[in-house]
Amino acid sequence: MEKDVINFEPRLALDGGLDGISEIRKLIKKSSELIKNNGKLIIEIGYDQKQEVKQLLRKNSFYINSVQKDLANNDRCIISTKVER
Repeated sequence: MEKDVINFEPRLALDGGLDGISEIRKLIKKSSELIKNNGKLIIEIGYDQKQEVKQLLRKNSFYINSVQKDLANNDRCIISTKVER
């Protein structure tokens, strides 16, 4: 990993667990309990995590509004809205 990433990002942000998205999974689960209907959740993702994260969001009552790309044209953020169960 590049030094500018290692030196400035918290370890938790760099370690996604065994499957790469363990912290994202926890974030989505807790957010589904705390965010009111029509509230927004914006998550930064790795370039190869879009499909799995979108699936997790849908399972936890979020509607996918859009996926935003970074300057390198990689999928980087998912914007979602909490919907009624």
